[in-house]
Amino acid sequence: MTLDKKDLVLLDALRQNASRRLEDLARLVKLAPSSVHDRLQRLERTGVIQKWTIKIDNEVVGLGVLAFIGVRATRPCSELIEGLRGISSIEECHSVAGELSLLLKVRVGSTGALLELSEQLRQIPGVEQTETTIVLKTHLDRPISLKPQATA
Repeated sequence: MTLDKKDLVLLDALRQNASRRLEDLARLVKLAPSSVHDRLQRLERTGVIQKWTIKIDNEVVGLGVLAFIGVRATRPCSELIEGLRGISSIEECHSVAGELSLLLKVRVGSTGALLELSEQLRQIPGVEQTETTIVLKTHLDRPISLKPQATA
């Protein structure tokens, strides 16, 4: 599928604030709201837009500890995924190159819960070792702009 400039502007605007009204988006790309609606449906249908979501304050809902856990494994990543899928504290799971096999982004309510999660991970057959890094403060958390970047 080929995305035109209007598609990219719409996607960029929605990544910044997905609750924007159709009328506001239409003004942004100089199209009728019905045309914008049709474009958004096409972007969903073709899988460019995979889901609509919200961003919440994790501290307020009791998930104030953010950490990254590196996993060294003796089995292929594909064999570990099913064991990881059922752990709701795992927000993201990435296969990575290098000494680690997987990199997990996790959110829990306390460092005690993080310790329990680490112990749970080490019970999964094939998980050899975990290495945890706790995030003290997040300085940037933003969507990447889809607009072409100027080169210096």
